[in-house]
Parts: sequence; structure tokens; C-alpha cells
Amino acid sequence: MMSGILKKTVAFACLLIALLIPFSGAFAYTNYMTLPSENPNDGIGDPFVMKYNGTFYLYTSTGQNYTGFKCWSSTDAVNWTYAGLCSTEAITNDGYAPEVVYWNGTFYMYTSPRGAGHYVLTSSSPTGPFTLVTGNLGHSIDGSVFIDDNGSWTFYSAGGDGIHAAPMSSPTSIGSDVVLGGTQMGGQWTEGATVIKRNGTYHLTATGNHVLSPGYRVNAFSNTTGPRQPFTPSNNNPILLNSEGSQVGLGHNSIFIGPDLDTYYAVYHNLTSVSSGGLPVRKVNIDAIGWNGDKMAMYGPTNWSMPNPSLPNFEDRFQRASVGAGYSNLNGGTWGISNNFMYQSAKGSTAFYINYENTFTTASDYTAEYNMKEISKGTAGPKLGAVYGYVDASNYGVAILNGNLNRLETVTLVNGVWDTQVNTPLPAGFDITKLHTIRIEKSGTTYKYFVDKMLLETKITTRLGAGKVGYLSCDNEANFGYIAVSNKVNGSGIFDAYKPIPGTIQAVHYNSGGEGVGYHDLSGGNAGGKYIRNDNVDIRDNPEGGHNIGWNSTGEWYKYNVSVKASGTYNLGLRYATTYTGTQVRVWLDSTDVTGLVTLPSTGGWDNWRTYTIKGLNLTGGNHTLRVETVTGEFDFYTLQLNSADNSSFAKSDNFATSFSGDWNWSGGNWAIESGEASINNVGKRTLGSTGWSDYTVEADIKGIDGLNSGIMVRVQNPAQGGAGNDAGLGTDFYQGYLAVISPTQLSLGKQNYNWTTLASAAGTYNLNAWHHMKVVVAGNNIKVYVGDMVNPKIDYTDNSNPFITGKVGMRAHYAHTHFDNFSVTH
Repeated sequence: MMSGILKKTVAFACLLIALLIPFSGAFAYTNYMTLPSENPNDGIGDPFVMKYNGTFYLYTSTGQNYTGFKCWSSTDAVNWTYAGLCSTEAITNDGYAPEVVYWNGTFYMYTSPRGAGHYVLTSSSPTGPFTLVTGNLGHSIDGSVFIDDNGSWTFYSAGGDGIHAAPMSSPTSIGSDVVLGGTQMGGQWTEGATVIKRNGTYHLTATGNHVLSPGYRVNAFSNTTGPRQPFTPSNNNPILLNSEGSQVGLGHNSIFIGPDLDTYYAVYHNLTSVSSGGLPVRKVNIDAIGWNGDKMAMYGPTNWSMPNPSLPNFEDRFQRASVGAGYSNLNGGTWGISNNFMYQSAKGSTAFYINYENTFTTASDYTAEYNMKEISKGTAGPKLGAVYGYVDASNYGVAILNGNLNRLETVTLVNGVWDTQVNTPLPAGFDITKLHTIRIEKSGTTYKYFVDKMLLETKITTRLGAGKVGYLSCDNEANFGYIAVSNKVNGSGIFDAYKPIPGTIQAVHYNSGGEGVGYHDLSGGNAGGKYIRNDNVDIRDNPEGGHNIGWNSTGEWYKYNVSVKASGTYNLGLRYATTYTGTQVRVWLDSTDVTGLVTLPSTGGWDNWRTYTIKGLNLTGGNHTLRVETVTGEFDFYTLQLNSADNSSFAKSDNFATSFSGDWNWSGGNWAIESGEASINNVGKRTLGSTGWSDYTVEADIKGIDGLNSGIMVRVQNPAQGGAGNDAGLGTDFYQGYLAVISPTQLSLGKQNYNWTTLASAAGTYNLNAWHHMKVVVAGNNIKVYVGDMVNPKIDYTDNSNPFITGKVGMRAHYAHTHFDNFSVTH
């Protein structure tokens, strides 16, 4: 029989083993998610996630005349426990988009009941009860708060002219709006803003245009000038969009850092149906965000089984009765466990009482999180803080909160010698008796110190490396909460995450593990000298944003973890540049060659970027490893875009004798059959075929009756209409693809990505009430457009700027009564 002491020791050792095991990918989640006790008639709309003391909390709109905001909690961001109603105040009836900010011991909730201004509620707990503390502060819907590194607050709200921003003089006072230039989405209503700051860049995401539209979508914007300055739209927009199938109407996201302390996630809703009363029924989703420099890359939307977000390499929630053998003490003190906090209660000495976790040592680069508050103070110089890089009693670092002097103090001890202490002021009114979070990021020789998400100090030093973590107390009684460490930093968590296919993968997000594991590089060092990775892979700046892998030479390769939605055929759009002729590449799925040898044409320059489509990759559904191999030659590459594909031969036609054929699968506008011809009066579009089609020839006869602004669409993805009533006019630009269009005086080719860009045009005369025969041929990135003369194209254009590589065909007219006939498509 074991003794009681031995039983406790074994039990605690098992606990530590559990705490130290990171997520292995054995568990999975699937979007969309149904949470316990969500409203049956509404689901979950406008989700917002915040983290407090190691636990995530999710809040959502009430909807459909309910009163009371619901709340859920989770430690892994996918398994949610219902925490009950966190507020039942009258103004929560039909409450929109509650967001919660923790500041100095108080939780502040911002919400707009029925869109009629904003109110602030407060609580001492993330699960409430939240009680009303202000009158109506005004401002449009979807209020969101951002706190900058200097402690200044900004309030964001929706608008028809873009996102609005207002300074806040306190958590309950909102100033006058300014419109943030650059944030309007396609000239339409823009809402659901959220702002984060990362590496000195402000990132804003917003949603447009209407929650009831399947084309509801998220765009990203950024600037380096300030939270209330104009923003620049990302060239990657939309970052979240899907308008067909079972997962449509994606939007109103918020952004949070996941359980691994490093990887960002977007939480958003999708539209599942519209109630009989015309209100949305929505569900919650989460997907990972990867960073390529300052470029935000959304790894989603997904709606198939994906591995759970990774957990930290070490975490402790102190859910036990004693500190246990997993911690070691330096300099004494009185340490214990109470109510899921570790405490230290001895006062009267200026010694640093330290308790550090003794079973886990960080990697050389890591992120650490600490939560703490002072209960009472002595008179000798009370302090509390975080310990990092602990090797022994003569070698460690500390990040200290000094309540008496209202500052953050950082200093390192190496070989028994302290370096110069750095002191950084904390915000005015900082209450050290309330729980605060210290976050430390170590990347190479750079240390970043955050307090309550504010970056207060950046230090360059070689004095410390890997080590252990712990807590420090000096001349006070203090409580210490959730502590965690992840051997990931500055976005490295995305490297081993499973990237979704279909989807686009950033080349620099290859697997970790180093030479021979995540990559094979034959040259020493990083010739480009860019990005955060410390490997020998050559990485350089890319003119399209972020970075790319460069100088890929014969025999080199890179691996990517991928999650393939379903077994089938896929086309790969490789974004690359090379001056070599005859460079050959090959792509493997696990140990299977899925492309054979592929020869890449020269792009004519190392910054002449092209997308080359490699067709017919047969991929097996599930989690796999993709490997990109350079067989001969040299090239740089930026992204891997993988789409479901149908490369088989086909021939489809419709002469509209009495009705539309069954091949037409999406329609917007008042289409009809008139005298054996397809007719659209005013605005509309219609699509046929498969989103997996790639190269084909489309032909149709087009006649303008009382106007002509009409033509053929190719490579169409995500068609939708706009507004609450799925209006064809409001959704006139709602699709992705190309349009060859004739007007009375010219022929134009344009690219539509929920906004229009003219690519090429040719003058011509196209009379009303006359038939004009149009042919469009798409092959690779080249599009040829013929009208009348079927031998000599009037437009011959190659799209080298992130081309669409697959999609359906269709017809479209814009404010013009138009007839179409003899429509055909062949491959």
C-alpha cells in the first residue's frame, strides 16, 4: 500500500505530465459549432471572445426579442460550457453585439439594443451579473473598443461611409466620431469592426454588407499611423467569404490569441437560415490566422474536421490543494494554494521570494503568460512579478509590477550580477490589487514585455536564454493565477498548424523542426535576411506584401501540414518568380508524387510574379503533409493556392427554347425566357457549371434591347446578391471572377472581386437591337475575347496579378434590358 505522501507525489507527477503535454492533433472540431443552451430560434450571432486568467469567454447577441445576454467559457476555445445569463438588464432585450473589455478589475460590456445607441454595463466577473452604468451614449451599431499601448482608448462603430472611430476619455465616455478612410466595403454598409495591434501595425477587420446576404464577408485593413487614422485595404480581400453551400453569410468576427499564447483566431458567424419573421439564424465558427510579416492570412473558412487549436507546452491553473513538488522555492516566503490561486503571504523583507516550476524548461524562443494581483503590502518595498529564463539562483530575469511607484521594472541577473534596471510607467490609476496579466515574448535576442495587452517595453539582450518560469513576491501578500508557456512566438504557432485545402498557403509557413524535418536547404544562412524564422531558408521581402521563400535550388524542399476537406482532384496555383528556363518542381502528398515533374516558365525577373496552375492533383481527404520539391533549376515562391477541380472534358449548351437548362445553378435578378431567348431586364447575373472548371471556351449571342452593358462571366466563384432582400442591384458586384462586357462604344474585360477592376478595353460599335456574337477563351492566366470576328481576338490579356484559377461561367447585365441566346461552353 502506498503512503499518503507517495500517493500525493504520484498524483501530482501525473498532473504535471498532463500539463506539459501539448496538443497532438488527436482531437478535432468542425465549423459550424452548436453550443449548449444557445437560443434555438437564433443560434449565435456576432460572437465575441475575450480571455481572462487563462479562460476564454464568449458573448453573443440576444436576437428575436430575447432579454439577457448568454455567456460561455472554455479553456481550449472549441469546447464551450454554458455559464448562464451574464446580464438580464432591460436594455439587453434584442441586444446587439455585446463586447467585453477587462480593465483594472472591472469588466465593461458595450452593446446597442435594437441598434439604438450604445450603453455600458459593468461587472466584477466575466460571467456577470453585468449591470447598467450609463445612459445612451449614441453611435451606430457594433461598438468595439481598442486600447493602445499608451493606455488610450478608441471606440469603433458601423457606418454607410465606412467604420467610425471615436476617442474615449474613460471606459464609459465616448467622444465624437471620425470616419476611417479606406474602410468602406464596396461603397456599402460596413459593420462589425475589430482592431488589434501587432508589431507596430494596426489591423482592422470589418464586415459588409448585410447580415441576411449570403455574400456577407470580412475584409482586412491596416496602417502604422494610429487607431483613428485612415486604413489601407489588404490586397488579400475578402479574407472571409463563402456565398454558396451550407456555410454562407460569414462575418462579424472578433480576433483573439488562442490557447497556445501565439496563434491568432477569428471567431465569426455564418447564416444558416432566415426566420419567418425575417431575422437571421446564425452559428459560431473559428479559424486560424497566419501572419506573413504584416500581411494577415486567413486559414479559412473551414467547414470540415480540423485539429483543435494547440495548447501551451506548459500551463498551470492551480486547481489543487497544495503547491506540490513541481515547484521549487528560492529565498523562502510562505507559499500555498487557495481558490485556484497560488499565494505568497510573508511580508517585511526586501528579498525576492520566488517559486518557479521545476519540471519544464522553455525553448530558446517562447511566449509566457502570468496573472497576478497584490492582496496587501508591507513597508519595505512591496513588489510582485514574473520570473523567466530561470537557470539557477544566479541566473534569471524578472518583470515586476511596482504598485508604489506605478511602473513596470525589468532586470536580469546573470552570474550573480544584475544589469541596469529598466523602468516603464504604468497607466495612471493602475490598481495593483486587481488581477493583471504580464506577457513576455522572447524571439532571438528580443524581449517584449506586455501588461494587460499593452506593449510597454522592448529590450535587446543576450544575457538570458532558455529557462524556467515562475512567480515573484516581495514584501507583500500576493495571489498568482494562470501561468503558461508556449515554445512559439510572434506567429510561429501557424507553422505546424494544419492549413485547409481548399485554401491558400503562405510559402513561409512551412513546418517547424529545422533542416531535414520541415525543410531541406543546401545553402547556409538566410540570404534574404527577412522574416522571424531562424532557419537556413532564404526568405526575402515580397512586393505583394509580406515575404517569400527565395533561391530554391535543385534538391531543396519544404513541407506543409494540410487538412484536405475531401478526397478528389485539385488544381494548384503556384505563385512564383524565376529567370530560369526549365525549372522543374514536384509536389508530394506524404510519400505520393501527386504532380509528376512540372516545368515552370521563366517569369522574366525575380520580382515578376506569376501564378502557374498545376492541374490534377489527386488528394486524399484528412490530415497530411504536402512537400514542394525543386527538382532542377531555381525559383522563388510566395503562395500555394489549392482549389477543388473538375478537369474533365465537357460540352454544355442552352438555346433557351422554352426554359433554362438544368445546368444553370445560381440566379440573381428577374431572368425570364422571351421568344426562345434568355432575358434579363435591369440588373442580374446567372451561373452555370462547376466551380472546379479551369480552362474552357464560352460563346453566346448578346442583344441589347433598351441598353447594353452586358456580357459573359468566366471563372466565377461566390456569386451573391446584396442587402436584406437579396437585391440584385445592391449585389451587382457580388462575385469573384472575370467579365467580358460590351457597351454601345466599347468592349471591356474586367476582374470582379466584390469590387470592379478594368483590365483591358477595345473601342467598338455595338448597336442596340442587334445580335453580337461573343466568345471568351480562358487558358491558364490568359483570357481572349472575340466579338463578331471569331479568329482575331479584340482583347488578349494575361492576368499576372493573383488570377482566379477555377470557376463557373455565366451571363450578366447591368441596368440594361438584354437578351442572350445560343449559350455554350466546352473544354
